Amino acid sequence: MTAKLDNAIALYVEGIRDGNVRHAVETYTGDRYTQHSTGVRDGVEGFVEFFEPFIERNPQRDIRIIRAIEDGPFVFVHAYQNINDGEAEWVTTDFFDTDAEDKIVEHWDNAEPIGPEAEWVNSGKF
Repeated sequence: MTAKLDNAIALYVEGIRDGNVRHAVETYTGDRYTQHSTGVRDGVEGFVEFFEPFIERNPQRDIRIIRAIEDGPFVFVHAYQNINDGEAEWVTTDFFDTDAEDKIVEHWDNAEPIGPEAEWVNSGKF
């Protein structure tokens, strides 16, 4: 794996799944961090302000990276999230831009709820 992929996955896994929010965002992002997620401000503090309360409200976080792809400075991450033992279940796609040191400097995402498997009319999300 490259440093770009490692940094994107570590931000997700260490920061959100494992709850080490500040350490992860300070370690894996660059001098700037532009955020395109609704409700999350730019920068380290914006990430911390959003995710520390999220971690408190959601003590159970099963997050699995399904696939991660690198293309030049960009990284795409496709993930499964099960929050609080099924209270919420999402498939998420995250798109990151990185700097010359392979640190994350920009982020876009999309999260979609996963409905009951009995209601699927196709092959599902993964």
